[in-house]
Amino acid sequence: MRERSKILITGSTHGIGKTVAEKFLGEGWEVYGCGSSRDDKRGPDISVEEEVRALSGWCGAVDAAFNNAGTGCAPEPAHCMDTSAARRILEVNLLGTALCMKYECAQMLQKGGVIVNSSSVAAFRAATGADPVYAASKAGVLRLTAEAAVRPEYRDRIRFFTVIPGWIETRMTAMDDKREWEKRLPGGRAGTPQEVAELVYRIIKEQDCFDSGQEFHVNGGGILV
Repeated sequence: MRERSKILITGSTHGIGKTVAEKFLGEGWEVYGCGSSRDDKRGPDISVEEEVRALSGWCGAVDAAFNNAGTGCAPEPAHCMDTSAARRILEVNLLGTALCMKYECAQMLQKGGVIVNSSSVAAFRAATGADPVYAASKAGVLRLTAEAAVRPEYRDRIRFFTVIPGWIETRMTAMDDKREWEKRLPGGRAGTPQEVAELVYRIIKEQDCFDSGQEFHVNGGGILV
């Protein structure tokens, strides 16, 4: 890495993304972030290629990226699916992650780097309370990451990983039944954005190790229940 390393974090205006950004700032990194805020001031739409291309140009070459931006909706049975909401979830969570990877990989080809994508325990387990389309989109993120990790073009240059949060206390989970979740979790409590941030930092900090393609769970045992 350069003396002052640079990272791009999408979905960095609140929750996990904001906490990860604060962690890297505290460690002396140059941090570029984007996302939507509570007052609806919108950053780049990562599902639109022109906006992702502009974001990439604004940041320039980065040493690492945390593709964390995502969206969801209240869960509904298949026969009640809101088609517009489902399409938006797939556009942001799956296509948006793929577009970010496209431009991040292009920039990293010369000097190398690390890309960490954000999935969800809902990609592995049913009955988590997540919307089915959301769960499917996060399962797709796992495959995007794995397929990139085995591409010969990126060997010895770019490493790819996935973090898989479970029930983490953020504004996206504020409407969930916290007590019910905590009764189910082997860890006995919900996770914190700080715990995810520490994990993402450790993954990226160890850039020189040979691993790539791994999935890192941070869910208090939620994958088991």
